[in-house]
Amino acid sequence: MKTHRVDDVYQVQLLWEENAMQLFCKNVFKVNYILGDYVNLACDVLFHAQGHSLSIEVIKSSLFGRNVSQWKSALDRLRHNKDRNIVDVLRISFDHLEEDKKEIFLDIACFIADNIHGKGDVEKFLSFRGFDYANGIPALIEKSLITCEYGDIRMHRLLMDLEKSIVREKSPKKPLKWSRLWDYKDFEKAMLENQVKLIESV
Repeated sequence: MKTHRVDDVYQVQLLWEENAMQLFCKNVFKVNYILGDYVNLACDVLFHAQGHSLSIEVIKSSLFGRNVSQWKSALDRLRHNKDRNIVDVLRISFDHLEEDKKEIFLDIACFIADNIHGKGDVEKFLSFRGFDYANGIPALIEKSLITCEYGDIRMHRLLMDLEKSIVREKSPKKPLKWSRLWDYKDFEKAMLENQVKLIESV
């Protein structure tokens, strides 16, 4: 970080499947293997975490010492509502960005469908949107919000989930008020809301 007189930023690599499993088991079961009744559930949790060591550390606090039924409930929240602890932890880096860098992060997460994007395509897209790729992308890499490998811009799915949470947070059930729409159903709902407003204003 330049503010701390550090020239290089070390990118923490995602864990290989075996290493992620070991970290998870040591944190949740206090052994190096998954207890029998939890095999399928543990695999689902690790799929959600995608090798993100920080996410594994946070998720385990919701699972340690819980029974199978409680695991299923916790996993359902992770899939649909996103555990607030994970979002809050991952959001720290986002909150410290300058406003234009926040917009770049939200655009990458929202408008480019999957979690791997060609560097050239991202540059063209951000240029079309009026953003400075040369300054914006390094800032996001420095905050570990994206990585750049082999000419591809990559974003972890949990960070894409964070983007959606940020966009929705002020008006969770009113897509018309969101700054971005990424799902056609939400787009249709926003258009219907807009038509109703136009009719009411006549």
